[in-house]
Amino acid sequence: MKGLVAALAVVALGACARGAAETMPPFTLVDQSGAAVTSDGLRGRVLVVSFVFTTCRDACPLITAQLARVQARARAEKLDARVRFVSITLDPATDTPEALRRYAAAYGIDLASWHLLTGAPDDVTRVIRAFGLATVAGDRIAHGSLVVLVDAEGRIAEKRTDLELAPDRLLASLRKLLG
Repeated sequence: MKGLVAALAVVALGACARGAAETMPPFTLVDQSGAAVTSDGLRGRVLVVSFVFTTCRDACPLITAQLARVQARARAEKLDARVRFVSITLDPATDTPEALRRYAAAYGIDLASWHLLTGAPDDVTRVIRAFGLATVAGDRIAHGSLVVLVDAEGRIAEKRTDLELAPDRLLASLRKLLG
C-alpha cells in the first residue's frame, strides 16, 4: 500500500509541477488575401502573435516595425519556414483584407510567413479576449503591447508586453522554442 501511495504522490506532484499549459484559443479568421486561417492550420510552427489595428498611431506602428525587423532576421537565419507571424486586428470594422494588405506593404512585411487577420467583429472579439486583451475603452480602441509566443503544439510559451521587443531577445526565444 505504501508503494501505491508513493507512486500516486509522484504522479500528482508531476502533474502539479507541469500545470495545465495555456493554449492558443481556437479560431477561424480571414487573412489579408481573404483566405480563411485557423488556429489548427497554424500548428506545427512557432507563432509570434500580436494585436494591432491599421489606424493606430501609438503602440501598433512600433510593434509592427519591430516585428518586421525580427521577421527579416528570422528569414536571414533560415528560421522562416518554421516560424509564422500573426497579427490580429483590434478593429475588424475598419481592417478589411485590403486595409491589412496596405498596412503590410507600408511595413515591408513578407506575407509568405505573416498573416494579418480580421473577421466578423464577434469572432475577433472572442479571440482577443481569449488571449487576455480588452479592446474597447468607451468609444476608443484601447490595448497594450501584448505579443504572444506560441509553440508548435499550440501552447502559449511566453507573453511579452515590452514595446521595444528587442530583436535579439525575441530571436533567442524563437530559437529556444524551435529546439
